[in-house]
This record gives sequence, C-alpha cells and structure tokens, in this order.
Amino acid sequence: MHKITKIFISFLLITIFNLAFQTAFAKYVIEDIRTVAKLDIDRCKPKITLTDIISSNSDYPTYANKNHTISGHIKLTEKNIVRNDLSLDNIQILVVDKIIEPNFKTFSLVSDNGTDKIYEFSFDNTLTDGSLTIFIPSGIVEDKSGQINDETILSTNIYIDNTPPVANFQEISSSDNKSKAEISVNEAIRPLSGWDISGDSKILTKEFNNYISYQLPIIDLAQNSSDVLVDIKNATNIVLQYGSSDDYSRQTLVSSGSVSSPNTISSNSLCKTEAIFMKLDGNISPSSLQARCYVYTHWGNGVSRPCNYSELMYSHGYSPWIDYNTGNNTMYKGNIFTQLGGCGVNSSGNINSPYYIPPDIASKYLYGISSLQFKLQNSPDLSVVYQIYIKGKSWLKAVSDGEEAFYDHTMPISAFRMNIVPKSEKQRLIDYWNRVF
Repeated sequence: MHKITKIFISFLLITIFNLAFQTAFAKYVIEDIRTVAKLDIDRCKPKITLTDIISSNSDYPTYANKNHTISGHIKLTEKNIVRNDLSLDNIQILVVDKIIEPNFKTFSLVSDNGTDKIYEFSFDNTLTDGSLTIFIPSGIVEDKSGQINDETILSTNIYIDNTPPVANFQEISSSDNKSKAEISVNEAIRPLSGWDISGDSKILTKEFNNYISYQLPIIDLAQNSSDVLVDIKNATNIVLQYGSSDDYSRQTLVSSGSVSSPNTISSNSLCKTEAIFMKLDGNISPSSLQARCYVYTHWGNGVSRPCNYSELMYSHGYSPWIDYNTGNNTMYKGNIFTQLGGCGVNSSGNINSPYYIPPDIASKYLYGISSLQFKLQNSPDLSVVYQIYIKGKSWLKAVSDGEEAFYDHTMPISAFRMNIVPKSEKQRLIDYWNRVF
C-alpha cells in the first residue's frame, strides 16, 4: 500500500477513537450533574437571636426600672419556613427566673430579606429586681424539612432594679473647725455634683464650713431615688447668727437655718418683724454679708425715725445695701450686730410725736419689714439662701444671692430664716425648704 494512504488511514482511526472516548466521557458528566441537581438537603434548624437591646436610661443603658422603656430587635434566620408562630403569645420575659408581664408597646416585623426576618420590640413596666432575659420556646418555627427551632434563652445584659438605695449619714470632725459629711450607700449610685465619690460609687463625702440641715436626694444607676438627711451640727469655720424683734419685748437670736421668730409662727400673734440683726464670724470677713430690706410704715415716704432700741435711723421704703462696715451696727445681746429696719414701727407713742400712730391701728401690727435681700461678696464658692414667712400666706419660695424675697410691700413678714452654703448645695437647700414648708 502506498505510504501516503497508510498515514491517512491511521489518522482517521485515531480521530474516530478520540470522538468515541469524548462522547462517552461527556455522557457520564451530564448524568452526574443531573443527579446532584435533584438533591434538596437542609441541615440548619430555624435560629432565633437577639441582635440588639437597650433601655431608655441614657446615662446607664444596661440598668432599668419599671419606668424605662426597653427596646431592641430579634432575628429569625430560616429561608424555608412552613410555620412561623413567633409572636408575643409565644415568648416570655423573665427577671432572674421569674416570668413577668411587662407592658409591650411594640412587637412587629420590620424587615424580611427571604432568609432573615427582623422583629422590633419595646416594653416597660418591668417589675422585680434582677437580670433580664427573653425566653423563646422550641417548636414555634418549622421549616420544609420538618426541623424546628431549639429552646433559647436570650441574654440581654440589662439589670432590672426597682428598689431605692438605702443611705446612712455621719458627721466626721475635720480640720479648721469644719465637718466632713460621709454618706454610705448599699449599692452603686450616680455621682453628685460638688461631692466626692468612692471608686465603687458607694460612698459620698463633702466638707462643710457651718451648720446645715437638709435632705439630699440619692439616685442609683437605675434612677431609683431616696433621701438622706445631711445634718451638720459641729462645724464652726463660719458662724452665722441673726435675730429679729417684733416689738421691743420680743427678741430672738438664732443661727444658720433656724427660724427667727418661731413663736410668731406657732401662735396666733399679730406681731410683725420690725428689726433684724445679723452677725458673721469665723474664717470669713464679717463684712462679706450684705443686706437690704423694705420697711413699710404708717408714716409713708419721706419720714425717717430712730429705732426705739438702738436709736439707729430707718425710713419707709428700701434701705441702702449695708454690711458690717457701713455703720449700721448696734449692741445686741452682748455682741455687735448689723441692723436692718428698726423697733417701734407699730408703737402708738406720744400723740404729739411726729411718729404717732393711733392705738387702734398700732394694735393691729400692720407695719414692719416686708422684703429682704442678702448677698455675699468676696466668697465665690458660697451662696446665701433665705426665706420669709407671711402670716396667712405661710412660707414663700426660698431665694438666694441678692434676689428679693417678698409677697407685697404692704405685708410685713412674721419670720425669716437664712443660711450660708456651698454653691453646690444652694439649689438642694432651696428645694428642701420649699418642699418642707
């Protein structure tokens, strides 16, 4: 046979063999692919997780009480669901191991991408104390292969606390005739401005210059509050004394925060405050305390008269601002005091006197000091708080640092009280005085 013919026959046989082999190989590949495509395997159970949760307690969001709203999102992961009973009827809220029934505000589906369903929830009125968890029972979600979700306890990392803190106060003597207030609490509390707090947030301390008594609000991390009485009795670094005279025979002398004329308040006396005496001692300049008053008299504008007690002159209307250095000083109960107003405002006196008041009018005690103002100078860390009592109107709103305390300039006061306090405690003392009286 011709050589060229032999070569052609060999090439043809090889080609036929290759085509046959490739056809057989392709056949088996196609059949294998078809077999795999028929499989439908789902080995994953429906899964329920907590994606986020927070309380409306913005400063300490991992603590809450019954007044806070707790909100978050739950995610259900499964793409082949045939039954979904995830609802409020099939979940439980627990504090420690106790099932509670909070007030649910929302529980709704907010997102669904075919695989993940996101539910939003919020509730309040979460009672009792302890760690908050969410219990998901098994079997509330089922997929096409018959698999169901597992029983799940979702940890929230939120602690429920509805119990107010318990605090105890003690006064500790300090240097320079000061006293340290120490308040110990049975749980961690929020810091208080003006007070030092321990590392575990359970002990508050503050130093005081003088006597003071008021209720201090203590607030725990979950915003429960209680009051503790701060009662400093032994501090004499600053000594404030004051007194009042509602007629020549009735004179009282008290110290920081006490009522100037307690008998006038407790009895049915018609007497009004005619003169006020004040004195500042200790580690502070006696002229630091400045004062002004409004004197309401029978004689009206343009008339000045001498005090029956000190012979210092006073006039109808506003007095000038005075202090220890302005010369309005008198000896009162053995010490030098600065005086406001004057005794004799309600005295009938001699009919020939220019200061005469008819006896029937004088006996009604219609006149006296009707407004007060106090302020401090050169004492940037201190404030002066004061409050007046009007017969028939009770105690008026406490004020401070130069504000005028009065009801009406024609209605003299029956009593007053005042105190010098650290600026951080000014509003707390005002709130306490306004609440108690």
